[in-house]
Amino acid sequence: MKPIKVSHLSLAFVGLILFALLGLGTLMWLELGQLTSRIRSQETQAAHQEVSDGLARMESSLRDRVEALGRWDETRQQLIYPDYYVMWRDLRVRDAGMLPAYVSGVALYDKQGHILVEPRGEFMPSELVGLPGRIQFSGAGDDRHLYVFFPVHADPDGTIPLGHGAIKVDFPLQFRLIRAYRYADIQGLKIQLRAQASGSLAAAISRIDYDTLPNQNLANIKEVLQVAFMRLLAAMLLILALGAWFFKRALVSPLNRISRDIDKLKNAPGDSRSLVPLENPMRVQELENVRRSFSEYHEKLALLRKDLEKSSQDFFDQARHDALTGAFNRRAFDEDWRALADAGYLGKCALLLFDCDHFKTINDSYGHGVGDLVIQAIATNLTHALRTGDRLYRLGGDEFATMLPNSDTPSAEAVAERCLHHIQSHDFRRYGLMEPVSVSIGIALSEHSAFNLHELHSQADLAMYSAKRPGNRKFVFYSGDIDGMANLVSNIRVNAVYNAIQNADALQMHYQPIVALPANHTAYVEALARIRHGDDLLMPGEFLTIVEAHRLDVEFDLAVLRSVESDMRIGRLAADTGLSINVSPTGIVDESLIGALLDLKEHQAQRKMIIEITENALITQIYRASENLRRLREVGYLVALDDLGSGYSSLRYLSCMPVDLVKFDISMIHQLVSDDPKKRLVVGEIANIVSANGYQIVAEGVETEEHLSRVVALGFNYAQGYLFGR
Repeated sequence: MKPIKVSHLSLAFVGLILFALLGLGTLMWLELGQLTSRIRSQETQAAHQEVSDGLARMESSLRDRVEALGRWDETRQQLIYPDYYVMWRDLRVRDAGMLPAYVSGVALYDKQGHILVEPRGEFMPSELVGLPGRIQFSGAGDDRHLYVFFPVHADPDGTIPLGHGAIKVDFPLQFRLIRAYRYADIQGLKIQLRAQASGSLAAAISRIDYDTLPNQNLANIKEVLQVAFMRLLAAMLLILALGAWFFKRALVSPLNRISRDIDKLKNAPGDSRSLVPLENPMRVQELENVRRSFSEYHEKLALLRKDLEKSSQDFFDQARHDALTGAFNRRAFDEDWRALADAGYLGKCALLLFDCDHFKTINDSYGHGVGDLVIQAIATNLTHALRTGDRLYRLGGDEFATMLPNSDTPSAEAVAERCLHHIQSHDFRRYGLMEPVSVSIGIALSEHSAFNLHELHSQADLAMYSAKRPGNRKFVFYSGDIDGMANLVSNIRVNAVYNAIQNADALQMHYQPIVALPANHTAYVEALARIRHGDDLLMPGEFLTIVEAHRLDVEFDLAVLRSVESDMRIGRLAADTGLSINVSPTGIVDESLIGALLDLKEHQAQRKMIIEITENALITQIYRASENLRRLREVGYLVALDDLGSGYSSLRYLSCMPVDLVKFDISMIHQLVSDDPKKRLVVGEIANIVSANGYQIVAEGVETEEHLSRVVALGFNYAQGYLFGR
């Protein structure tokens, strides 16, 4: 075969390169256009799905909201006795948390559809046309609001109508709050709801105009590719022109030199894979050598770069992120704190610590799988509630944290309230939980750049434990005089609690008499625990927070039972003296404690025995708790609901669990001597209702003869307080 001249080969090569560049550019341009069209189409579909999902969530949320409002006893009460309707409409319904911020008006209508009282300010229909037999949505005609109409029934089955209700909803505000939108541009949202147009919200998507958010990344990529291609084309043309000019004088020698250099790179330490000859080698030896060497070297670089990128990304993710929640981990927390300190931001920084309330109880009751789902949901909701750019860190277990640079008290409080709102709005029932999930937040503010992480963390930790205490807000700012916080971390008091659990001599029982009315003779006594620590006698307010914080509820309940049993054996409690024992919410679902109570009753069969459940406590697995209480009642125990009026769950406990006695909290008894006749009337009515439903009622906190005369007049069965003994 006749050899090919290098000059002819070079001309053919130049022509081939030009043709290839032209074809490659054309193909790339067409594929870029097709890719852009596909991405925009997918984004449009995603935006449509987001809006549809937002409407569906919005409709579901509104249905849940009005159904809860329709089932609310106070709503039914207004339709029966509307004397306090205006106060209920303007104050009570929002103070009770029944209406969120996006509801601007609420009204109730009688059975004929006439409004009870014309509202002030916000317009509400004076009457309902075509009375709704179910929940309906109607446009307000101003492109911003819609009405939700719903029936109100007197019975849970919905067979006895009382009237109707309606709420006025700020459509754009709720639509923005219901979910995050990644593709739909809801800032330019245009709603075309017709006045009095009723129907499903899901069908309203045809009357909503919106745009998709611009994809800046796609625009940047197109611009970069276009500039890169033009530069590449210009460079290749220039190289080809120079190559043609220098070809005869300087082609072979530079190619040999390049070949030798590439061979050196190829033989450098690295991949020791043997050289694989390429098929159909080129006729020009120098170019073939360049092609082969460069191909090998380029392949090595590509493989090495791919391995390095994957290893680097895996290492970064594992080193700084929590595997379960995706939040940043403690290592990232420490690194970011040092970065804040180096930048000089510690003088105006807030540290927020989050801890899931009763998480151990949830984890033990429902299993670790559900516990993991709860932790993941908490992390997701906290992340959504933080400001843009803020990071959420999982420090371990159910504890999370975030740092807020450039933050003062109002801004930190706003973030904390937003976090609580997100957690409270999340439906944890989807994981099988029967009780609400809440978090406690401790907040510490750095006052100057000399603050270190350990000091600020300790302060936030103290504040967080204070937030867990009954009656406190769910977020607390650290201050030097927070009552009782030092007890939570005091090694001396913690040791005293552990010692009392293990050593019966350190736990002392005091028995406060509970007298029968009106005779004023002692009917039974309540066992009240005290801890002897050296010369000091620790009261419940000083050690119960430690018991709860260290999750020693069941152990402490068992220690109390042992002390009570010991007092019975030595005759401190007479055989004919009845006894009331307090049981923690964790203990009432613990089989070991139930077994101990059953054994105690077996040995004290003739003694009147009462189990007290605190109203403001959280009881998980309420059905299991109810079953355990029924077991205790079968062997002779009575069940008392303690501290009525101090918590949130009394009505639910009365309806779901077997209860024999109801103890009115001291705060309610003291209202009986208030100068406000309304307060006295409310307590009296509650006492009449509870007593009329077959419960015996006990008055706590009776300290004066006036207290006694008032509770006797109201028909209380028993009384307890300093008037009869401490």
